[in-house]
Amino acid sequence: MDSTFPATPTVADASEAQLVELLAATLPSGPSSDVVLGIGDDAAVLAPSPLSTVATVDAAVEGEDFLSRWPCGYATTGWDVGFKSCAQNLSDVNAMGARATTALLVLSLPASTPLEWVRGYARGFSAAASALGAQRLRVTGGDLSGSRTLMVSVSMNGELAGEPLLRSGAGVGDALIVVGEPLGRADVSLGLLASGRPEDRIEAWDERAHAVSRGLFEPRPPLAAGPALVGVASAAMDISDGLVRDGARLARASGVGLALDRSALEAELEALRAWAGRHATRGLDHVLYGGEDHLVLATLPPGLPLPAGARRIGSVVEGAGVGLGGEALDERRGFDHFA
Repeated sequence: MDSTFPATPTVADASEAQLVELLAATLPSGPSSDVVLGIGDDAAVLAPSPLSTVATVDAAVEGEDFLSRWPCGYATTGWDVGFKSCAQNLSDVNAMGARATTALLVLSLPASTPLEWVRGYARGFSAAASALGAQRLRVTGGDLSGSRTLMVSVSMNGELAGEPLLRSGAGVGDALIVVGEPLGRADVSLGLLASGRPEDRIEAWDERAHAVSRGLFEPRPPLAAGPALVGVASAAMDISDGLVRDGARLARASGVGLALDRSALEAELEALRAWAGRHATRGLDHVLYGGEDHLVLATLPPGLPLPAGARRIGSVVEGAGVGLGGEALDERRGFDHFA
């Protein structure tokens, strides 16, 4: 630690220039074919590309998107927020069929925020880009501000080699598929973190509980899937607010209905239980309504083989909404920021 800082330095002990230096030293911000000029000037200069650009933005607000300390006793780290804020934006770019190239970060930090939290954020963001395979991603700048509430926002660009994957386009008879980890992992994690039961206190966590807690903070969007589905899938989107809620969005955009396959969902639940053990307490509700998984939901025209890592979980049918066994499912049970 720099000797100019106190033993436990916070944002209040640093200048804006020192914070920028701290972040730039850790974030993926080095030279790139996509970037002419990165961090250091009033704005970044990006290399033009003949390909289409996909752009997205997402924010994480303390008290809304995460808690500084959870009922179980776990304290959210900068690494946690950094990894997730990178992964959830990578997932949106991926679901459009693109590969991420550049990002801008906005950090609004209370004065009491430890500098180690800020450093951890940069490390977590960088770890996500590396672990998920976003080798081209470079952070090209952003903004820092003081605030009463900790908030981070990431805007990300991606390069699209072909037509974008859209929510519209699904046709009757198409297969409904999901690509990525078993559905419901983040929801199980949320249940563990939000539990105030003595047996779920962090002091009592075993190795499995520690692993389960990571499901919320370290989503694993399948970044190879998006580009591979371009020109193949009839429709696609990121699953972030739950299978039923996001499936209903895809169905509405395409003017169709989705019929889920119970045996396929039971297989998802069995895979989830194998990972989560006793923490998968909500059964199929984890699979149907749990948010924050950041997977790919897509539809494939009849006769096409399943892409690598994909599971068929239903079919596109005439009608509207999402159904299971002939019963319409309530999309309002998924995640909604304003519900």
